[in-house]
Amino acid sequence: MNKDMVKNIVLILLVGITVFSMVRYMSELRERYRLKESLTQAQGQVTVLVQEKQNLLQELEKEKKLEANLKDYLRASKNKITRLFQDNAKTQASLEEVSAKLSILKAENRALIDNRKRVYVENKQFKLKLSSIIELKKAIRELKANKHKDSGAGKEGNQGFLIKNGQPTTAEKVIIEVIPAKTKE
Repeated sequence: MNKDMVKNIVLILLVGITVFSMVRYMSELRERYRLKESLTQAQGQVTVLVQEKQNLLQELEKEKKLEANLKDYLRASKNKITRLFQDNAKTQASLEEVSAKLSILKAENRALIDNRKRVYVENKQFKLKLSSIIELKKAIRELKANKHKDSGAGKEGNQGFLIKNGQPTTAEKVIIEVIPAKTKE
C-alpha cells in the first residue's frame, strides 16, 4: 500500500501539476492575446501619431514659409513707409519753400500795385499840370533852377567818384562786389 499510495500521491501530484499547468497555460494564453490586442492597438495609435506628426510637420513647414513671406512683406512695407515719409518730408520742405516764395511774391506784388497807383496818380497830376503851356514853362524854370542848385561846389563827400582828378576820394580801400540778379526758375 505504500507503493500504491505513493503512486496515487504521485499520480495526484502529477494530475494536480498538470491541471495547474493547464490553468496557468490558459491564463498565459489569455494574457498573451490581451497583450497582442494591446500591441495591435498601440501600433495603430503609433501609426495615427506618426501620421499626425507628418501632418504637423507639413503644417509647420507651411507656417514657416508663410512667416518668411510675411517677414519679406513686412520688410518691403517698412521700406515703402520709410520712402513715403522721406518723400513727405521733401514735399513738406518744398511746400514751405514755395509758401515762403509766395508770401514774398505777394508782398512784392502789393508793393508794385501801390507803386503803380502812385505813378498813375503822379502821371495824372503831370498831365493836368503840363497840359497847358504856362504850366509847362513853370516846370522847365523849376528844373533849371534845381539843376543850378544841385551843381554847386559846396557838396560834401566824393559825389560818387572813387578817383577824382587822379586822386583817390577815400582813404580806405573800396571793394566792389557784383552779385547777379536772381532769375525766376
